[in-house]
Amino acid sequence: MEHAPETTPRARKAHIRWICGTLALTLVAFCLFAAPTAYIDPLFHYHAPLSQYQYPITNERYQNDGITRHFSYDGIITGTSVTENFKTSEADALFDATFIKVPYAGGRHKEVNDNLRRAYESGHEIKYIIRGLDSELLIQDKDAYKEDYQYPNYLYNNNPFDDVNYLLNKTILFDYTLQVIDYTKAGNQTTSFDDYANWSDQFQYGADIVLAPYAFAEEEPPQEPLTEEDRQMILENLQQNVIDLALEHPETTFYLFFSPFSIIDWGRQYNLGRVERQVDAEQVAIEALLQVPNIRLYSFNNNFDLICDLSNYKDYEHYGEWINSWILEQLCGDEYLLTQDNYQAYMDSIRQFYTTFDYAALTPNN
Repeated sequence: MEHAPETTPRARKAHIRWICGTLALTLVAFCLFAAPTAYIDPLFHYHAPLSQYQYPITNERYQNDGITRHFSYDGIITGTSVTENFKTSEADALFDATFIKVPYAGGRHKEVNDNLRRAYESGHEIKYIIRGLDSELLIQDKDAYKEDYQYPNYLYNNNPFDDVNYLLNKTILFDYTLQVIDYTKAGNQTTSFDDYANWSDQFQYGADIVLAPYAFAEEEPPQEPLTEEDRQMILENLQQNVIDLALEHPETTFYLFFSPFSIIDWGRQYNLGRVERQVDAEQVAIEALLQVPNIRLYSFNNNFDLICDLSNYKDYEHYGEWINSWILEQLCGDEYLLTQDNYQAYMDSIRQFYTTFDYAALTPNN
């Protein structure tokens, strides 16, 4: 039986040198691959934009967290897709502040709240938060998040080890990091918050477009009431995702508003027998939010001319940027401000209008 030849000390040293050399070269390769992303940082994970580069800002769930933590500001505009058309330049002028815009298309109240908490945790002193509250998101579980979306969790936590998913990511390198270089060379400017996520000029508006997918029942469907379970869900949702943060930060004024969805959205609720349920849900929310002294709560659902003018809408809920501009102006006044003294009259007004509206007449060719 033959024995394997013994390894000589020289051979062992050579083997160790080879292993160490291979590891060193591998480490160098990884560092060379990661260095451009770490330095340029297209998703603002480590720092704000570098002055020598111009950055395209295009992806809310990949870039908003970095914007929130590293940009300079004392005001935030946030919410769902109906807040994407706000222009921070207008808010800056109206509120004498410096705003960022961090919307979450299709987002839920928890997602927006989580981002706002990151803003405070990063040490920012925030004077104003302008936040849209979509009424259709009130009756939802407090922990609901956007469905069917794979979040880049490595961007949202404080674990440095999973940053390899960012630094050694081929897609990030080619689609984001190198894009910054190309974008800069092309003479572009870093995306402004007026333009970021703004889709207003990409669509057509009007009754022909908005009404096309819908027909409304001739006879009123049976009404579905707001249940006690619904009520508790609304209160838990608002407490966790809106109220608690406001109570923790009395130094910030929270400008909250119910997004003015069109009469077609109310028609959709009518078809489901949920108009009164929706009105009751709004009342529960209003009564809870009015208890918080640093919340200024607005609703435009009693501006029936706006709600019924479909030239403002591209679909049942999304309105053009001129409505966002109008909303900012209204937030500086009291006409649509809800208070303990006037909210009941507001509720009586919208309840009367939306529960008696002739939705069947909205059906095309009726």
